[in-house]
Amino acid sequence: MVDTKEIVDIFLKSEITTISNFDSYKVSRLGGITNVNFKVEIGSQKFVLRLPGKNPDTSLNREAEKNNQLVAVEAGLTLPFLYFDVDSGVKISEFKENLKALEPEELKSKEYLDKALDTLDKLHKSGIKFYKCFDHNVFFQQTNYEEKYKEIGETGEFLIEKINKIEEKLVPCHKDIFGPNFILLEEEMYLIDWEYSGMASRFFDYGDLCCQQNIEEEQRKEIFYKLKLEKNTEQQVLWNLYRYLTCLTWGLWATKKGELDEEADKEYLNQGKKKIKLVLETVNSKNFEKHLSLKF
Repeated sequence: MVDTKEIVDIFLKSEITTISNFDSYKVSRLGGITNVNFKVEIGSQKFVLRLPGKNPDTSLNREAEKNNQLVAVEAGLTLPFLYFDVDSGVKISEFKENLKALEPEELKSKEYLDKALDTLDKLHKSGIKFYKCFDHNVFFQQTNYEEKYKEIGETGEFLIEKINKIEEKLVPCHKDIFGPNFILLEEEMYLIDWEYSGMASRFFDYGDLCCQQNIEEEQRKEIFYKLKLEKNTEQQVLWNLYRYLTCLTWGLWATKKGELDEEADKEYLNQGKKKIKLVLETVNSKNFEKHLSLKF
């Protein structure tokens, strides 16, 4: 149910408009997994309003998100916002009629995947500095205290410990490489939604790309060689460690989201449980260490 009064109050507070007449606002729901997004039309003007949804990650740093999006705008990597309230996480942007958000199946198609890899490469080589929006160490440490998720928390900490033993340059990363976060506008590709961004290994984004789009082994192999990575090296080990870490993270996130929000997408939740099961089985296998360097 859309609360028009709440939306009108937000727009008045933002000073984007002074129009307070409810009848002047036309509001329609847009997509979104974490947040609740609306298209808001006020006369001839059109906006996208983001209202933070029920998110199991209560430690998200909105000040960091705002900073990271601002510097990403300056680097030509994303679109600007008109209003950002760091206390509430409410954000308002201009609505673009010809904007296309890619679904996971579209993103991993040959038509768009190369463009997505080029976009990530541009981000990683941009030289911009990000603040930390989300801390995976804290996330899994907190999870470790919950008895029903203890094994997941311990596994997450185990993967992070192995990652930290490998020296890797930290670069600006998006850290939520899900299809709809890649958008096309006038033939240019941009990244949106910087809630989880921060400085990390580039392999975080590459592992996350494979995890969230459920990219199969043959295509992972193609991506690996396109990035000019070396087989049976620490690069491949990092690739796999981050693939498992991101799968575990989003699998747990989806599970907790389902507990928190009855309206959460059930298929997304089921995919999350499958990701957790796969990671736990792989990490606990006898050949895990060998698996890291032999599998893409």
